Amino acid sequence: MSVGRSANKVWNNPIGRLLTLLVGGGLVAGALTIYPQILPVVRWAIPVSFVLWGASRLYFYGVGDPLSLATGCLLILGGFTYASYLLISMDEFTGTIAQLTPAVGIFTELFAAHYRNQD
Repeated sequence: MSVGRSANKVWNNPIGRLLTLLVGGGLVAGALTIYPQILPVVRWAIPVSFVLWGASRLYFYGVGDPLSLATGCLLILGGFTYASYLLISMDEFTGTIAQLTPAVGIFTELFAAHYRNQD
């Protein structure tokens, strides 16, 4: 059995997926414990990944589908708002909006993926 087929077999199983995510989270937590100077890299990787994820949605699915367009734009905006939250001191309301924008982008991506898979 090839490595790719084994990985697909584990990832398609819900318990295997949960264990994979737990092991990955444990590795990240262990790396942060051993090397605390990595923390700024991990902290800034989150907004960068939101921007790249949003750009990939726009690149792969184009601007013809309104839901994919909204998803891409919300993820990119969420990446920038979360980065500004990390960079600038904000009050409670502005900080909440800056942190909720990526969450709204993620939920619209879930809806867009659901409707893409139905076609």
